[in-house]
Amino acid sequence: MYRLTERPYFLLPLLAIPACNAPVVEDRTSTVTLRDSAGIQVVENHTPEWDSVDWTIEASPVFVIGDYRGASVATDTVAPLLWEIGGASVLSDGRVVVLSNGAAMVLLFEPSGTLTASFGGKGRGPGEFSEPQHLQVLPGDTIVVWDYMFGSVQYFDPSGTLLRYRRIDMGAVFAATRTDNQRPPETVRLPLRDGSFLVEVGDLGWQAPADGELYRRPTAYVRIDSTYNAHSFGWWAGREYLYVQPLIPGLVPYRAESWVAADGSATTVYVSPGDRYEVHQFGATGVLRRIIRRARVNPVPILASDVEAWKAQLSGRQRLDWVGWDRAIADNPPRLHRPAVVGLLTDADDYLWVANRLDASTSEWSVFDSRGRWLVTLVLPVPRVTWIGRDLIVGVRRDIDTGVETVEGYRVTRPVGGC
Repeated sequence: MYRLTERPYFLLPLLAIPACNAPVVEDRTSTVTLRDSAGIQVVENHTPEWDSVDWTIEASPVFVIGDYRGASVATDTVAPLLWEIGGASVLSDGRVVVLSNGAAMVLLFEPSGTLTASFGGKGRGPGEFSEPQHLQVLPGDTIVVWDYMFGSVQYFDPSGTLLRYRRIDMGAVFAATRTDNQRPPETVRLPLRDGSFLVEVGDLGWQAPADGELYRRPTAYVRIDSTYNAHSFGWWAGREYLYVQPLIPGLVPYRAESWVAADGSATTVYVSPGDRYEVHQFGATGVLRRIIRRARVNPVPILASDVEAWKAQLSGRQRLDWVGWDRAIADNPPRLHRPAVVGLLTDADDYLWVANRLDASTSEWSVFDSRGRWLVTLVLPVPRVTWIGRDLIVGVRRDIDTGVETVEGYRVTRPVGGC
C-alpha cells in the first residue's frame, strides 16, 4: 500500500456512521445483502443478477469514424479534425455528434462515416469556442458545448444554429465555494442536464509531503445550482502523484483517483474513492442516500511488464529521469494491484456503469440499477466510453503509435422486459 500523508485518503464526514442494531437482510434471489445505518442503506453485492449472456455486446462496430486504417470517408478529410476528442454522442436520428477539442469544432457524421455538418471554430465570440471541454446532447437534440474554466456555455440545434449563449458568473462560483480552508475551483468538472454543474475545490490547509513520497491531494466535489448555491458531496482523495523535485516525472502507473458521475435527471450524484470498490449515491443537494459495494474477486495485478510499457510510452514523448523515479518508488513501494474503480458513467436509463478495468483496446464495466443492485459485468471492445444509450455504446480509440483517434459505436442487447 502507499504511504499515507497527514490528511486521510478519504475525508467524507458522512462515513462516520454510528453502529446500530439495524437488521441485515440477505436477498437470496439476487445475492445482495442490505443493511441500514443512520438512515443510509448499504448495498453489498455478491454476484450479478444477470449473466453476461443476457446482455450482449456485438464484437463488430456499427460504425467507425475517422479510422486511419480505412474508413468510408477519406482520412485527409476527417482525420485532421478528429484529435483531442472531448466527447461523442448520438442524436435521435442516428447521427453521431463529436466534439473535437483540438479543432475546437462540433462535427456531425452519418453512421456511414460521412461528415454532414460542422460548426464552431477557435474564437471567443458567439458560436465559437476558446477551449471546448464538455459535450452534452439534451432531449430534443440540443447540443451543448462547455468551454474550459468558466467560459461560455452554448446551445445549438443539429444544424449549428446558436440557440442560447450563456456565461457562467465566475465571481458567484468563487463566492459560493471560497472559505478560509477551501481553494476555489479552476473549471467545471461535470455539467448536468439541468444546467447546474459540479466543480472541485481544494484544501488550503493541505501540506505537500516530503520529497519522494506518493500522495493524493484532498479535493471536494461541489454542485453549483442555477442560483449559485453550493451543495457539497464531501472530501475525497484526488489523483495519485509521486512528489519529486524536479519533475522526473511525478506520475505513477495505474494511479488511483476519485470519480464522479450524475444521472440524466440531475437528481442523483455518484462518487467513488477509486482505490476500493465502493460508490456513494447522493441526492442533488449532497445528502448521502446509499453506499454501493461489489465483491471484487479477482483484483488485477500490476506486472513489471506493465510498468515498463508505461515507461516506454512516456519516454517516447520526452526525456525523463527514470533512475531517480525508480529510487523514489523503491522508498515508497506502490500498490500491487490496479485501482478497483477507474471510471463512472450513467446511461440513458440512469443505470450506473462502473469501470473495473481499462486497457489499450478493451474495458470492463459493471452495471448497477438505481437501487445499487449489481446487474451484470461486461467487457466492451473499446477502451474509452463516452456515451451509453439503451441499445448503443459510443467510445473513442486512440492508436498508441500514431495518436490517431477514432469514434466507434457498438450494439448492445439487454434482457427483454427487464434491465
